Amino acid sequence: MDKKITIKDIAKQAGVSVATVSYVINNRTDQRISEETRKKVLQIVNLLDYKPNSSARSLSTSKTYNIALYMMPETSLLKRSEQLLLIEGLSEASTQHGYHLIIQDHKEITNLNHVDAILCFDATLDFFLRIGDKNLVPVIAIDCLIDIPWFFQICSDYKLLKKNADTHFGTDNYSYICLTPNNELLKSFICDTFREVKFVKNSNDLSEISNQNVVYNQNALNDLMAGKDNCCYLPFDLHSKMERVYRCIELAINRIPDMEHTQFV
Repeated sequence: MDKKITIKDIAKQAGVSVATVSYVINNRTDQRISEETRKKVLQIVNLLDYKPNSSARSLSTSKTYNIALYMMPETSLLKRSEQLLLIEGLSEASTQHGYHLIIQDHKEITNLNHVDAILCFDATLDFFLRIGDKNLVPVIAIDCLIDIPWFFQICSDYKLLKKNADTHFGTDNYSYICLTPNNELLKSFICDTFREVKFVKNSNDLSEISNQNVVYNQNALNDLMAGKDNCCYLPFDLHSKMERVYRCIELAINRIPDMEHTQFV
């Protein structure tokens, strides 16, 4: 990096004093610092690769070329279908970038010292934070919005989808349907983007959709909706999305500052 990261930079990113950062990175036990603040400071130290002493240097380890993937448990066959599609896309991209993809058991959220980064797909904020709190390697959110600026977040570009849907049907002359996200912030973002939204949990929910114009982008829904009147399938480019994921992995692993941590593809 051209600019040397200082303790002031860490404090500014964490929203704490320089003294607090110093206490955390030097393991001062004589100062009262909440566990939440301690973890926040260490995560930013790790992100920016700040190395004030041997304690901080120990946060950075040699590359393992392993990437872990966490996904939440799903009972819906439609959601599981989308999970499988993502795994296939990530697996292909992993091979191309020289990484091994490791699927983690969602019931065992522990410290992973054998991976370079952790991916978390379609997760609640609580699930994501449990992973982040246990690990100091970069944790990257896929299709879940996390209102914490130092985590990379790669999400489908719903504004572009709306633009294309408006071109096809006319502005707001349709409903957008999608599988129900686990992430509440993403659900709100989708509802703010489209005038009419229908969240789907299973195939039975599709029977409630009238003969109105419908737009969707998920492969699992296309298998059920293909051939029906007034339906428009506008899939996202999964390959481009996975390439962006691995671009963010490299930025995070190498601690390269990037102001756009929330990226829409």
